[in-house]
Order: sequence, then structure tokens, then C-alpha cells
Amino acid sequence: MPSLADIASAKARFEQQVQPLLARFAESKIATGEQVTPPQLVDALRQLFAVLEKDTTDWDPSLPEDEAERIGDLSIGLLMDLATWADRLGERKSKAALEVVSVSIAAWLVQEQQPIHTLDPVVNGLAVLANGERDPAALASLARLMGAVVAAAEADYAADLESNDPQRPWRILMFNWGITATRAQAPELMREAFAALQKFLPADAQLFFQEGRQQVLQGDFSPEVQQVMLEAAEGSGHSLH
Repeated sequence: MPSLADIASAKARFEQQVQPLLARFAESKIATGEQVTPPQLVDALRQLFAVLEKDTTDWDPSLPEDEAERIGDLSIGLLMDLATWADRLGERKSKAALEVVSVSIAAWLVQEQQPIHTLDPVVNGLAVLANGERDPAALASLARLMGAVVAAAEADYAADLESNDPQRPWRILMFNWGITATRAQAPELMREAFAALQKFLPADAQLFFQEGRQQVLQGDFSPEVQQVMLEAAEGSGHSLH
């Protein structure tokens, strides 16, 4: 798998989605009022990609220290807005593709050791990538990236203030990290993801591990993978007594 943090590749994927989406918007004749339109979002994102493509060491030294953080978060936010437009226009494939592009921005933020503030499109894009992958090595790479995204987003999301919403991105990301590490059949990655799940989502951990236990016992998983899941299921059950 090519590096998801490669901005040039992400820009190319972005441009592949732009023309059909803009054409569909023009055909739709939707009254936008004060809304930011797809053409405006595309123009802004092209400007941001021009910045992101440059090595940060070549950026203007007079820029604020948090400029990389700001540029990355703005890019993810605008990609989310454009993906929302794609969904509204019935361009579901473009929506998914734009969310995958947001994963590349998140990977770039991780590479630059910056925090991640906007999770929604990143979590959706990671799910698209994981669901379309079968190769254990590629799944392991995705699991590592999911763990890195969790670490980068922890400051904003670990308090889990929307804990009553089962569809919240933080919860979905944690579950998908554990699932992807398991599908990669990588015991060490599983242990890392499971420890985070128990730490950040203790109320959900037992159900996750009990369902995971059934899956690994029924599926084509190695004894090592089964053992890690069984230990997690047993441990989570004890932790509630």
C-alpha cells in the first residue's frame, strides 16, 4: 500500500472526484443561498493542497507554530463539507473517495506530530479502506494508522462527552481499530487496540470482546489471535465484578 500520507497521491485522488461532482452540482440547479458551494470548496482545497505539498521546513518561518495543525484541520473540515455535498447530490462513491482523501490529511498530521480535531470523515474513510482490504500486511498498516489517529485525537475526544451516541466517530474508530488489528491477525496490534478500548470505552469493551470471541472461534484465525481475544474477553468480564 502506498503511503497514505503522500499528499501528491491524495491530491490526484481528490482531482479525480472534482469534475463529475462539479458537473452534477451545476446540473442540479440547487438554490444555495448563503451556503458555501462545491466550486468554492474545491477552490479552497486546491489552495490548501498547494501548501500541503510543500515540505513544512520550507514554509514561511514567520507563520504561527500551529500552522500545520490549522491547515490540516481546515483541509479535513472542507473535505467533510464537500463529501456532504456529494452525498446530497447522490454521488455516494465521490463521498467515500473524499473521505478517503481526508485519511491522507490525517496521516500527514500524524507524520507532522500534530493533533487531529475533526474525526468524522477520517473515521469513515478508514472504514472504507479497511472494508476493501483483505491483505494482512495492509490491514496491519491500517491498524497502526488507526492507533496513531486515536493518539492524535485523544486530547479532544478521550473525555467521550457524547457517550450516549453509539454512532459517535470516536467509538466507531476504537471498534474499527480492534476489528482491523484482529483481521490483520497481528497479536501485538490487537493487544494495543484492546488496551485502548478498555481504557477509553470501558462500558462497551465487554460486549466487543464477547462478540469478538465468537468471531475468532468460528473464523479462520490463528491460535495466537484466538488466545489474545479470549484473554481480552475473560479480562473484561472480570473487570465488571
